[in-house]
Amino acid sequence: MTSITEDEFGKRSQIRNELKEFAPNLHQATINILIDMYSSDRLQGTESDKPVPIDMTRISLKQGAMINKLMHTHSTERSLEIGFAFGFSTIWMLDALRSQSNSLHIAIDPFEKIWWGGVGLYQVQRLGSETRFNWNNDLSIHALSDLIRETAKFDFIYIDGNHRFDDVIVDFYLSDQILKPGGLIVFDDIWMPSIQTAVSFVLNNRDYEPVPQSVDTMTVIKKKRNDDRDWSHFINFAVGQPLHKRIVAAIAKRIPSASHSRQRNRSGS
Repeated sequence: MTSITEDEFGKRSQIRNELKEFAPNLHQATINILIDMYSSDRLQGTESDKPVPIDMTRISLKQGAMINKLMHTHSTERSLEIGFAFGFSTIWMLDALRSQSNSLHIAIDPFEKIWWGGVGLYQVQRLGSETRFNWNNDLSIHALSDLIRETAKFDFIYIDGNHRFDDVIVDFYLSDQILKPGGLIVFDDIWMPSIQTAVSFVLNNRDYEPVPQSVDTMTVIKKKRNDDRDWSHFINFAVGQPLHKRIVAAIAKRIPSASHSRQRNRSGS
């Protein structure tokens, strides 16, 4: 049995207490995995015997708990996320689906094994959830188009792939076509001008309404009905403010290299 230091024990205890505070109804298997994930700087993946270093590509405990709560509140049976990576959001979502029969979660990310070492896949395997889980390793533009052709429908879609404005808009446009009326779309990293601008377009030009929630790093919107606009419809919308140069530099340290970024076209993060 691997021993842990006093500091590691304290960190794990703190995370356990925060999980009890933010999400008291989590399944015990979910709790165990989340404690491991949030307390470690390295996690096991599917592509190597050696643990993979974990960077800041993760959602906070509070955000995960809010996603879990939203899915429970809206009786989500079928969910989808664009961006898989280390699997933090995935574990929270799979837990929310445990109580639903015939539930399904799809994660889209063509770089899951190439960049992220299959860490997300390994954590899902550990969870052993009864929920059906599918990993789609295609670009989101193709994966979502295939689902549209299949007439698939979902209750909850989490958009956290490529963060360029045009890619976010494409992900939204395609996701909208497989989202049921009354379903939710979540945009992560709303502090970024590209995401703010995409959400501004949607709220001004599509029949969606904001869903109140307390996490300021994401925006949640609810679909009121299917698109029935006139062919020439357009309402002007606000553009997000550019980020300060220091913030941009700080972000650059957290994301893959520029050469990788150019390849990410409509993928997952």
